[in-house]
Amino acid sequence: MFKQFQTISNFRQRSAIRFRRFCHKAYAAFCSLHREVTIGRVAAYMTDLEMLKSGKSIALSALLLLAGVAPAEADEGVPKDSVPLTAQQLSLQEVLVVSHKAEVHSEAYRLITQVSRAEIEALPVQTVADILQYLPGVDVRTRGANGAQADISMRGGTFDQVLVLINGVPLSDFHTGHYALNIPVSTELIERVEVLQGTSASLHGAFSGAINIVTKTTPPQPSPQGREHDVRLKLTAGMNGLVNPEIAATFAIPDKSSSLEGRSGGVINLSAEYSRADGYYAPDPTEKEATACRNSDFKLANLYFQTRWRGLDVQAGAQWKDAGLGMGYGFGSQDQFDATRTAFASAGYEHRWGAWRLDAQAAYRANYDRYEWHRGQRLYGNFHFAQTASASIAAHYASRIGTTSFGAGVRNENMHSTNLGDTINPNGQVPNVADFPLADVRVLDLVKGGNRFHANYYAEQTFYYAGLSASIGINGTYNTRFGHHLGGGANIGYSFEKAGTLYANANRSLRMPTFTDLYYNAGNQLGNRNLKPEEAWLLSVGYKGEWRLGTTISNQAAMPLKPFQTTSSGGTLSVAADWYYRWGKNIIDWVYVPTDTKRPYHAENQQQVNATGVELSVAYRFPSFFPPSWGEREGPCISVDYAYTYLDLNLKESGSRYLDYLSHKLSIHLEHGIYKGLGASWTVRFQKREGQYNNAEGAVADYQPVWLLDGSVFWQNKYLRVSADCTNMTNTRYYDYGGILQPGAWAKVSIKAML
Repeated sequence: MFKQFQTISNFRQRSAIRFRRFCHKAYAAFCSLHREVTIGRVAAYMTDLEMLKSGKSIALSALLLLAGVAPAEADEGVPKDSVPLTAQQLSLQEVLVVSHKAEVHSEAYRLITQVSRAEIEALPVQTVADILQYLPGVDVRTRGANGAQADISMRGGTFDQVLVLINGVPLSDFHTGHYALNIPVSTELIERVEVLQGTSASLHGAFSGAINIVTKTTPPQPSPQGREHDVRLKLTAGMNGLVNPEIAATFAIPDKSSSLEGRSGGVINLSAEYSRADGYYAPDPTEKEATACRNSDFKLANLYFQTRWRGLDVQAGAQWKDAGLGMGYGFGSQDQFDATRTAFASAGYEHRWGAWRLDAQAAYRANYDRYEWHRGQRLYGNFHFAQTASASIAAHYASRIGTTSFGAGVRNENMHSTNLGDTINPNGQVPNVADFPLADVRVLDLVKGGNRFHANYYAEQTFYYAGLSASIGINGTYNTRFGHHLGGGANIGYSFEKAGTLYANANRSLRMPTFTDLYYNAGNQLGNRNLKPEEAWLLSVGYKGEWRLGTTISNQAAMPLKPFQTTSSGGTLSVAADWYYRWGKNIIDWVYVPTDTKRPYHAENQQQVNATGVELSVAYRFPSFFPPSWGEREGPCISVDYAYTYLDLNLKESGSRYLDYLSHKLSIHLEHGIYKGLGASWTVRFQKREGQYNNAEGAVADYQPVWLLDGSVFWQNKYLRVSADCTNMTNTRYYDYGGILQPGAWAKVSIKAML
């Protein structure tokens, strides 16, 4: 459905423009773009490589437009409207100019699904979890209304195995993966979402995959009044008492050191939102389920700030959330409750000189969680306060053979809790007792807790020759509890001139047990202090291609470049296919043993959990139906995505959570215009989940296949967008987690002003 980065676009496509020569005449194509384009001076070693005519290090030539170095100055005797390259006329190999670059990892030899800003606006979504549920290979399972608590897994894995990042900064929680999507960013500020299936040598912490949320990076274009900002005010209201006001703003930071008029030196991003609902309606609930749905209300507030200035990137955010969970963690209570408070901050810096690039990053994240088995009662509840501090540095050197990268990072994880870890404060607080005042809770004085330290490093060499790209890398992780572990991987891809890209990769992944896996001890569940880290090897082979149909684009061979001449108008066809196999060792599982009457649920390492599957995507994008004066808009599209997963299990115990996984997922999306600014989008989803579950009445039931229909009808112009959305339009009764009945039809109306 979505863009498999740069070459696959399932229902939103950004057309790429290719240049071989550059000039700054009034009639040049650059001027017709109406966008700031930075052209760097080509380094001597790059011109030498081009003169070899051997195709080596093609990716390095992209430094012209993607490196972001200072604009070239005109040498004496060189016309002002041309770019000085060398004394000899040099014709560069093809340079691809695109507006977006995947930050999570190279897309040359793996499948990276990218969801753009325009795609997000076309969907009936309010949260990141809502966006992800439309993607192939991604399983989103929710407790409560509107994704108040959502678990995400990939390719038959678990919610603890996915790495979540914001602008490349890891934010996953070592306490538990249940809070991985506590993301304090409004969807109005998200420029794109990148989803990487699998892992790589340089991506520490991704076991089955990674999700990178990227906020707006491009400064807004100056308005006719000279304002350089993009402010969006949005109000959403709907069934079940849903109210969601939000504001998101992007401001350009002028670059006073530049001689170019109107040049921006960076951006400032701000967002704030509040959301609440009174629970949700579900079709044909039992008595217990109806009570649980009424107790699935939530209140949520998000604040986010970011500034990008040249090579510096600073961001901070906070989230307050109170959510009723109904029967989220057991059928013995229909009024469970969870309150979380999440805050994070990070600072990153990128510096380039010559063929070198240096990246440095530091981050801090804190998450407070108060869970209550019965809302308002401390008894049988949990209090947790998890803190993570990290720092990393990486260096990259571009040479004749490719790019050499190496880096290292450290991370400290600290937990204070009522039941996770060892006793660290013998005289500390135990607030999970009846009538304990919340105002008196001091999270740093909780009776239990623990600390662990990680150090990781990697080295990777990337090679380029003509259409061939390859890399090989090694990495290592040291943990104060689990010792030292080595890993690595190799990747290769070949880009055909007019026939797409073929790739293959093999990488080893590692995951440390969470504190919940190790120490949890409450009710009928028991962690395991003797767990080993999870290990896996992942093999993936795939193809991705894109063809512009019915359109011929031509340019002139000699400078100056004349505007592109389009002989006919047509759409874009995109195709992607990926096959994978994952060999899992010591995979951490929570198993159910009915004969163990004291602790029937407990954590253990399974002998073998292997996964295999395929992902297929086909999309066709028509020309835009919006007037050109409205800016960059994309046309109608029809797309089909399908993902299949099969798990090969060798289990110590039969009651494994791996018996319950999403095996088939199909998504069909249609977006079309109706009249002028009026349009609509429709998504049909099919999912089949393997396994069985115990329902709220205690009976064993099979997961049933389900078809879901979501729709959005919208009208918009340059300043206003009004949409009417509805999810689960057919009011289908279904379960994601056994016993937790999902919302029925939910209608919403949104009004957005763009200032």
